[in-house]
Amino acid sequence: MSIERLDPSRIGIVGGDEDGIRSFIESDFKIRQGLCPNGCGLMMENSYGQECPKCNFSCNTKAQKDVQ
Repeated sequence: MSIERLDPSRIGIVGGDEDGIRSFIESDFKIRQGLCPNGCGLMMENSYGQECPKCNFSCNTKAQKDVQ
């Protein structure tokens, strides 16, 4: 199973526009892959989710494991 991007037709942002939705989808996709959405590279897993060792971005979402 591979990690897929969210469907933009199923997302709405109050007061947002298409650029905001696109940005959210790309950030979410990177986070679920275990990558920093700020472009730093791989994030480190911790007890509550993930954290970037370079920019200290953190989230409560664990990276999805790709099963092949």
